[in-house]
Amino acid sequence: MKNGGLVTHDPTAERGNCTNGIKWIERIFSDCVDTELKLLGFIIGIISLMLWLVPLFPQLLQNYRTKKCEGLSLTFLFLWLVGDTCNMLGAMLTHQTPIQKIIGVYYIIQDLTLWAQYGYYTKVYPKLGNQRSSTIVVPCIALSSLGSFCLLSDYSNVPRAARSVSVDTNARSYLEHALQMWPIFESYTDMLGYIIGSVAALCYFSGRIPQIIKNYQRKSCAGLSLLMFYIIVAGNLTYGISVLLATTGWLFFLRHLPWLAGSLGCVMFDIVVISQYYYYSKKKQESADIERERLLENSDHEE
Repeated sequence: MKNGGLVTHDPTAERGNCTNGIKWIERIFSDCVDTELKLLGFIIGIISLMLWLVPLFPQLLQNYRTKKCEGLSLTFLFLWLVGDTCNMLGAMLTHQTPIQKIIGVYYIIQDLTLWAQYGYYTKVYPKLGNQRSSTIVVPCIALSSLGSFCLLSDYSNVPRAARSVSVDTNARSYLEHALQMWPIFESYTDMLGYIIGSVAALCYFSGRIPQIIKNYQRKSCAGLSLLMFYIIVAGNLTYGISVLLATTGWLFFLRHLPWLAGSLGCVMFDIVVISQYYYYSKKKQESADIERERLLENSDHEE
């Protein structure tokens, strides 16, 4: 559902070619901001980052209040989790900044919390009847954090294991040829990260379709947080704008194309969901008004 919302990473900052850039931005974010246009893009990117820290909160709160998750599509949640997982792996493989990797883990924690709520309120809670029970958000966050830590720990051992594996000569030649054909990649892991990022963008992009279909089949958007979708639209728009403003050439544009297409493409589907919300709410209100008028007419006839 989201498309990262992370501040873009500029390789020129790592190569020491950012002599006129803002030093603290270069040091913390490895981003070369040396023009007013890039600074504007960086500020918008930070706004996008802040927005992406909170989009699930309205939905989690609504689920807790209603004790239901029936409005959410399970396929939608699955593709969302896959997208965020690919997003985090892509950030690691392309050597993004530590803050981007940490936020990638944070996204997965949010996703697992939502999954836990879905399982709890659809499978466990109905069986409890009238018994009081506390939400499992806090335990879930703890378990999710542990799982994410284990994931990162496993990943930290990958380079050590990779060094012990000899790469076949033909495979190496093929990869070197591929890198020459696609100059936007700086290394094999960079190419792999790009591919994984493309998969993440595809998951974010296509994940809306099952939710739109479910809303249509139910003729309702009850159970969905409208505020969540507003935040997501704002986050994707600001992210897309920040990338466009930071573009320094066609190589930079191509390197960020999957994430850019995923963010701006998701906006269209999110607008469809928002439109469905208002349309079905209006239909529900009209049906209620008609029913009220019918009851009033019957009451008048009885008198």
